[in-house]
Amino acid sequence: MSLVTFLRGWAAVAVGCLPLFALMLLPQLMRSRAGSESLLMVGMLLLVALLAAAIVFAPVLNAIAAPVAGTWEPRTALRSAREVWRRRTGQAWLAFGLLVLVYGAGQAAGYLVGEAVPYVHDNPAAATDPTAPLWIIDYPAYALQAVVLYAVTTVAIALYAARLRSLALGRSAPWADGAPRGAGVAAD
Repeated sequence: MSLVTFLRGWAAVAVGCLPLFALMLLPQLMRSRAGSESLLMVGMLLLVALLAAAIVFAPVLNAIAAPVAGTWEPRTALRSAREVWRRRTGQAWLAFGLLVLVYGAGQAAGYLVGEAVPYVHDNPAAATDPTAPLWIIDYPAYALQAVVLYAVTTVAIALYAARLRSLALGRSAPWADGAPRGAGVAAD
């Protein structure tokens, strides 16, 4: 798979995961300091559901951006991904492990951005006014952190989809050049 093919797949994942991005941009659902604990619980459940949906449908998004006739088209990508999980379970788990590793690195990057550009500050008015919120959310800094988290999350999902694509096409690595090992599979 060429870098251009991967970037097209990443773009498709980024567009397909826009509901996840919208959720990440809502501090009331993603941070307890911006909202209530019950809103945070709703936000976390939505986050898990949207991440799970993104991972499940990542092959379809990749196939939209980089189809291969017969094996890796939007209508056949889920079937091909299931086949990879059935026949090459170890390799599929490695692909999923890569997703988790990159996602974790994204969380670390988001934390570093949050430390460099804090998104929350104490509200000095809360000391004298009991109705004032305890925290002030700096939304531009919060949005910057959300953008970094979203970018790395979509890279993780796109890498997972690219690896499943390579396995479905019979290649040993997603970046393998030359003809694939599978019979009748078109090269990128």
